Amino acid sequence: MTVVDRLFVIWGEPAAGNRVVIGHLERSGGLFRFWYETDLAAVKSRGFQLLPEFPEHRIAAEPYVERYLFPLFAERIPTLTRHDVKAMMAQWGVEHPDDQFEVLAKSGGIRATDRLELAEYREPDDDLARPLEFRIAGRRHIENPAPLSVGATLALRCEPGNVADPKAVIVDRDGKTAGYVPRQYTSLVGRLLDSGIQLDGQVQRQLVVPDDVDRWVVSVSRRDTKQ
Repeated sequence: MTVVDRLFVIWGEPAAGNRVVIGHLERSGGLFRFWYETDLAAVKSRGFQLLPEFPEHRIAAEPYVERYLFPLFAERIPTLTRHDVKAMMAQWGVEHPDDQFEVLAKSGGIRATDRLELAEYREPDDDLARPLEFRIAGRRHIENPAPLSVGATLALRCEPGNVADPKAVIVDRDGKTAGYVPRQYTSLVGRLLDSGIQLDGQVQRQLVVPDDVDRWVVSVSRRDTKQ
């Protein structure tokens, strides 16, 4: 079992729909910690406000600390007594429903009442020795995106000519754009591609719970060259 002990906390910009990392959620030593990114000036200029549960701009050196998962995140996890909880967990790909961080990483902790989303944390210099799983981004902004299906193979390619984000990485199916790698992973994936490392992608599942619209989960891994 791969244990996820740190998550990106992501905010979705209302107008453009861009998703930006605004903070981090971590568990270690029996405690939970939350802190904001050091520089929030740009995201604040686009409408972000500090979360009511975390009203001070605390950074990694002095995080918020609690013995239990902060309510803002705990309330995004369905109770195990729900009649449909098994179906939800299976649809998200959760193997251990009692692992709060796995549930949040797999589901994204998405709610209709705010613009937050959570995703597994990876260091920018991660070598993808362990496959990376993410929810494909930008699909709704693409005219006639490539159709997807579970098990479909995907390719990744950098898009330096992207005006909005020169670091953008396209998720490609049969030469047609299916979506983009989320911004929190573009430096990681782009670095590997630029260094000549071959990456393979595969569609894992489509999100339908809660009411996601055309949201797909893909995994990316290093190609095994030992043939």
